[in-house]
Amino acid sequence: MKQATDKAPATSTASGAEPAAQTEPGKPRVGVLLVDDQPARLLTYEAILAGLDIECVRASSGREALKQLLIKEFALILLDVNMPDMDGFETARMIREHPRWERTPIIFVTGINISNLDQLKGYEVGAIDYISVPVVPEILRTKVMVLVELHERRRHLEALNTSLTRARTEIETRYASALAERDEQLHAIFEHPTELFTVLQAVRDENGAISDWGFRDANTNALRLFGLSRQEALGRRVSQLLQPEQIAAFHGRCLQAVETRQTVRYETIYGDQDFSVTLFAMGSDCVVSSGSNITEQRKAERLLRESEARFREASERKDEFLAMLSHELRNPAAAIGNAAQALSRLVRQEKEQALVGIVDRQIRHLGRLLDDLLDVSRITRGRIEINRERLTMQSCIDLALETTQPLIQEKQHRLTLGLCAEPLWVDADKVRLAQCIANLLTNAAKYTEPGGEIRLRGFAEDGAAVVEISDTGIGMPAELIPRMFELFVQGERSLDRSLGGLGIGLAVCRMLMEMQGGSVSGTSPGVDRGSTFTLRMPLAVAMVDATPAAANANGNSARVLIVDDNRDAADSLALLLQLEEHVTLTAYSSADALTQAATFDPQFVLLDIGLPEMDGFEVARRLKSMIPQARLIAITGYGLAADKQRSADSGFEAHLVKPVSLTDIQTTFASFTQAQA
Repeated sequence: MKQATDKAPATSTASGAEPAAQTEPGKPRVGVLLVDDQPARLLTYEAILAGLDIECVRASSGREALKQLLIKEFALILLDVNMPDMDGFETARMIREHPRWERTPIIFVTGINISNLDQLKGYEVGAIDYISVPVVPEILRTKVMVLVELHERRRHLEALNTSLTRARTEIETRYASALAERDEQLHAIFEHPTELFTVLQAVRDENGAISDWGFRDANTNALRLFGLSRQEALGRRVSQLLQPEQIAAFHGRCLQAVETRQTVRYETIYGDQDFSVTLFAMGSDCVVSSGSNITEQRKAERLLRESEARFREASERKDEFLAMLSHELRNPAAAIGNAAQALSRLVRQEKEQALVGIVDRQIRHLGRLLDDLLDVSRITRGRIEINRERLTMQSCIDLALETTQPLIQEKQHRLTLGLCAEPLWVDADKVRLAQCIANLLTNAAKYTEPGGEIRLRGFAEDGAAVVEISDTGIGMPAELIPRMFELFVQGERSLDRSLGGLGIGLAVCRMLMEMQGGSVSGTSPGVDRGSTFTLRMPLAVAMVDATPAAANANGNSARVLIVDDNRDAADSLALLLQLEEHVTLTAYSSADALTQAATFDPQFVLLDIGLPEMDGFEVARRLKSMIPQARLIAITGYGLAADKQRSADSGFEAHLVKPVSLTDIQTTFASFTQAQA
C-alpha cells in the first residue's frame, strides 16, 4: 500500500513567479505533460509553472499519458511514481520503448523516501531526475526551464540540419548537372568518330542578340573537310566558311535548335559532296552540328529511281501482253469447250466418254488460269471494279464449292464443312469473294495428294467473318511463307510439273481481298504437314431476316422436314420449297429434328449429314424407326461412291451433293412419287 505521505499535498507557494512570456505569433508553445492521479497536485504544478511560456497538459493516469503522447509532442514529462493501475515505472518503460518518445525527458515525482535501488530502477526505465514532494517551486521551475530550453535548441538544430541537408542536396544536384552537361558535350563530340562534329558558340551583338556562330570545337573529320587545323578553326565565324546564299538558312536553323530545344535535320551540299546534318542545342549558347556524308547513298538512289522507271516502261508492257494473251486464248478455249460438250452428247462408248471428260476438265482448268491472268492484268492496271452488296458469307462459300467440286471429286478428297449456324453478313462483291474462296480451295486440292482431306470452316471472330481452309497436303517450307502471296512464287516443283499452276492464284486472292477491305493469310507447320489459309472480311450489320409464312397446302404439295445446323441453308431451302407450294418445317439440330418429326409427319426429310453432336447417319436410323413412311434424302458435301453407300446403309433413299439445286430436289421427289404410282 502507498504510505499516506505519498499523497501529501504539494506546496502551492508560487512567490517570485515571473510574468508569462509572450509567444511569437504563429509559433506553437512547448508542451509539458503533467501525470498524477491527484488533481490537487496537477493544479499545484500548473501554478508553479504558470509564468513560463509553455503549455501544461494534464493526465490523471499512465494510460491517459500514453494517449496524450500520441496526440502531441512534449518537451518533458513530469511523472508521479505511485499511481494505481499503472505506476510511474511501468509508464516510463512503455514510453521509452516507443521510438517516437524514447528521447523525451522524464522527471519522477514521489512523496516517499526511495532507496538507491529504487532510484536505479527509475533511471533504468528512462528517468533523468527525481523531485520529492513537497515540491520546491524554484527547483521545479529551474529544471523545467532547462529542459524546455534544451528541447527548443534540439528542434532548432534539427531545423538547421534539415536546411543544411537541403542546401547540400541542391549543391550536389548543381554539381551533378554540371558534370552531366560536360559529359554530354564529350559524348556528342566523340561518340561517333566517323561522322563530322562541330560545337558552335553563339556570337552576340551589343544588344545581346545572336548575330553569328563561332567554332568552339570540332573533330578531325570536320577539320579535314574545312581544310583547317584545330588552332585555325577555333574562334572562326561560320559566315567565313559558308557560301553567302547558305549563311541565312544555317543561322536560322541554329536559332531554331537553341530556342525550341528540338532537333533540326536537313540536307545540304558542301563542295561537291552531299551531307545529312543534325543540329541540337547544348546549353543556351551552343549548338552541336553532326554531319553524315551521303554522297554515295544519293548516287545509289538516283540509279535506283532510274532502274525503277525502266522496270515500270517493262511492267506495263508485260501487263499489256498478259491481257492480250488471256483474251486471245479464250477464243480457242471456248471452241474446245463447246466441242467437248457436244461430244459428250454424241458419243456413247465409256472410253470415249472418259476422253471427253478429260478434255472438259482440262479446258475448265485452262479457263481458271486465263481468269487469273486477266485479273492480274486488270488489278495492276487499276481496271478492275468491285461491286459491293450486302450478302452472306455462306452464299459465297456455296458458289465457290460449286466451282471447285469437280476438281475435289476428281482427286477423291474428303471435304469437311463446318459452318456457322447464324448468317455472317458482309459488304462485298459476291463474284470476287467467291473467286477468292475458290482459289484457296483449288490451291488446297492441287497440293493435296489424292484421298487427302480438305476442311472448310466459317465462323465469326473479333468483328470479322472468317473462312478457314486447311488441308493435309504438301505444306510449305518456312522460307516460302513470307512470299506466298507474291506473283509467280511457288515452292520447288518436280520436273513433270504435275501440280500445275502459274503461281498467281494466291496473289490474285490477296489483291481482291484487299480491294474489298478484307485480308488473307496463310501458314504451314512445314513440308508435308499441310497448310491453312484464312480469309477475313469485316462483319456488316445483320439483315432483318423475315421468315416467310408457309404456303397453303394443296393436292400437289408435300410435307418436307429440313434438318440443317446452317440456318441460312435451311431457311433458304425452305423458302424455295414454299414457293413451289410445299409445306416445310426446319430443324437446326438433331435433337430438334427427333422432337418435331413425329408430330409434323413429313413425307420427305432433307437431312444434312454433317450435324454436330449427332451426325446425320445416326439421326436417319432413329427417324426411320419413328416415321417409317418418310423418304430420307441425304444432303452432304461428300459425293464419292463410298459416301453414297454409307448413307444408303443408314436408311437414306437418295444422296444429293452440296450445293443442291431446286431442280435436283424436285427430280428426287418426282422419282419417289412415280415409284409409288
